Amino acid sequence: MNTGFIKRFIFTSIGRKAVMAITGLMLGAFMLFHLAENLILFKGEVAYNTWVDFLLSNPLIIPLELGLAAIFLTHSFFGAWVRIEDWINAPRGYEARKWQGGRTVGSATMLYTAVLILAYLVYHMLTFRFVDHSIGFYQMVTSAFRGKLFTAIYIGGAVALVIHLTHGLQSAFQTLGVNHPKCTPFIKTGGWIAALLMVGFAMISLYYLLELDLKCAAAVYQVTIQ
Repeated sequence: MNTGFIKRFIFTSIGRKAVMAITGLMLGAFMLFHLAENLILFKGEVAYNTWVDFLLSNPLIIPLELGLAAIFLTHSFFGAWVRIEDWINAPRGYEARKWQGGRTVGSATMLYTAVLILAYLVYHMLTFRFVDHSIGFYQMVTSAFRGKLFTAIYIGGAVALVIHLTHGLQSAFQTLGVNHPKCTPFIKTGGWIAALLMVGFAMISLYYLLELDLKCAAAVYQVTIQ
């Protein structure tokens, strides 16, 4: 393998965008997997705790987490590089006109949603990963989901992710050359489907929040009619 060519390619404009596209697709695939994990919550405490115990006891978990972190940092680094490069090379007045010419909310706000996603990721890790797990993973997660502040932050992160994905997936496929007119409708549809799947994260949080509120309402009702 010609590593010299790879290094030179990576540091070209198209190479940087290709790296950002590939790592972005990998992160998108992980998010779908993570959503599937969270759906195990609906199977109950035993099923969810068993799954998490299996993950954390697996000897591959540390290498996988380090690999995921490397993919995320690579995507962030090259994304910032491309954004700065575009900003430097953009003609005067470009930022004021960026909503013109058919640009979508997703394409015009990629930088802002990226920052929001990063902030939410840090909050998510501090809430679930680097804490005491002695009460059990199911109890820890569902208790957090029953908090109104956490639910608001969680949904905010999901919304930022949806907006980022709707443009990011389409842009990634175009960068990698999958932009034939026959493929465009499928790429756009796939981007929206993937983004809508991400809404599942917000739905899980709302489910547990509303479940708690319904139980409280039922308790009040029982007291009232007695």
